[in-house]
Amino acid sequence: MNIKTIIFDLGGVIIDLDFNKTPEAFSRLTSWKIEDIIPLYFEPGLFQDYEKGLISDQELRSGINSLFGTNLTDQQIDEAWCAMLGSVPKARLDFMNQFRKDYKVIVLSNTNAIHVDSFNQTIQRVSDKDSLEAFADEVYFSHELHMRKPDLEIYEEVLKLSGISAEQALFLDDTQANLDGAAQLGIQTLLITQPNHIFNLTAHV
Repeated sequence: MNIKTIIFDLGGVIIDLDFNKTPEAFSRLTSWKIEDIIPLYFEPGLFQDYEKGLISDQELRSGINSLFGTNLTDQQIDEAWCAMLGSVPKARLDFMNQFRKDYKVIVLSNTNAIHVDSFNQTIQRVSDKDSLEAFADEVYFSHELHMRKPDLEIYEEVLKLSGISAEQALFLDDTQANLDGAAQLGIQTLLITQPNHIFNLTAHV
């Protein structure tokens, strides 16, 4: 496939993710039902604005209390917000890192500052490195680019910032819609249906 760049998503690819745990945590702290919380992640508003870096950590926390009609502490909110984040097996970090010998390795993730702080703490516990940046050549987060997957603009921006060719890039993600967005620009794609499937990557490059 003449691949020169490998682009990794994070959640569900490198980091274990259980999305429902955050809605469940907020449901326990509020009078809201889980099924009413989940859609908030998939529609324009507070959560997506935060993921695009359009509002600050404190504005998110204030917005959550306003939305749910609660008076939760910052710690309660942060713990619920990060409940979806699971382990970061070092084997996956090392596997991603080893490709840097022959490829440019990029991380592209829809994420936010509170999550970055949390998973970097996990990375510090499982490795001797301070952050995810130690395992990739370039790292791009939605909240820093002010745009998110699957919008075409985020892929266009990463291609421009990295100086890479879409046709020579392979993007791994656990969400088909995100892959479809990248594919529109000619980026090659690989759906990861469970995190350890990344170890099959050698069969594709």
